[in-house]
Amino acid sequence: MEELTVVTQAGLDKSGGSSDVSRQVAFDSGDVLLIQSQVAGGVTTGWHHNGDRHVYGYVVRGHAVLEYGPGGNKSVDLNAGDFIYVPPQTIRRVVNPTDEDWEIVISFVGSGPPAVAVNGPQSEDE
Repeated sequence: MEELTVVTQAGLDKSGGSSDVSRQVAFDSGDVLLIQSQVAGGVTTGWHHNGDRHVYGYVVRGHAVLEYGPGGNKSVDLNAGDFIYVPPQTIRRVVNPTDEDWEIVISFVGSGPPAVAVNGPQSEDE
């Protein structure tokens, strides 16, 4: 029988991210990646997708807008307590319009890179 594993805040792998977006890994089994991420207030992330991975998230605190769809013309508001599912290959970016950090716990399920930077979503005409 396997033992339970606990990862405390101090035990998170804090090697990912940038000055505006932090990504801290709790678990990585190859086909499941669980991270805690914060997007600083006033920050808009770059356009990206998660390859063939399914993405499930839970918003811990704050407010952000997820822009996606043809030309980036669709959006959803994400607030503390919300859950979100993002299908594979969905191009999007996070906009934090507030002064406070936005925090989310994300589970990536599947294989391949967890993030792929792109120029942006194509419009419906392209």
